[in-house]
Amino acid sequence: MQIELKRLVAAIGRSISDAQHVIAACGAENYLSHFHQSPGCRDGETAYAPDTVAILIPPPDGSRPPAQVDLPLVTLSNHNTVGLDSVRVRLHAAASVNESEQVILDLTPHSDDSPPALTEMELCFRCGEAPEGAARVNTEMNKLL
Repeated sequence: MQIELKRLVAAIGRSISDAQHVIAACGAENYLSHFHQSPGCRDGETAYAPDTVAILIPPPDGSRPPAQVDLPLVTLSNHNTVGLDSVRVRLHAAASVNESEQVILDLTPHSDDSPPALTEMELCFRCGEAPEGAARVNTEMNKLL
């Protein structure tokens, strides 16, 4: 099978982008699992309220009984999603240049008795930073505590 190098890189890039999108959507779904829907303030809209757990916090000096605090569960969980930091693709192919000066890769697997591929290439795709919205929400919730 032969393919133009730029088409191969573009296809791999799109696949990685699609995978990152699915991972981000799954992370958002997991994050929202720590909230429940409650009636909103405006026009009957639905808003999300954090699920909480009651914990007792003893005073440092032990002079009074422990204070009960309703702690949002989302502040106790790791909200960083699994993400693609980088993706490395190693190709073994025979490379050539066609009459239009485009790099063409021959990805046809070789048999045991044929010589190995002429070119080894490694492509590294670095993914961008994840959105910081969840971290900011958690920071604001922690300030309220």
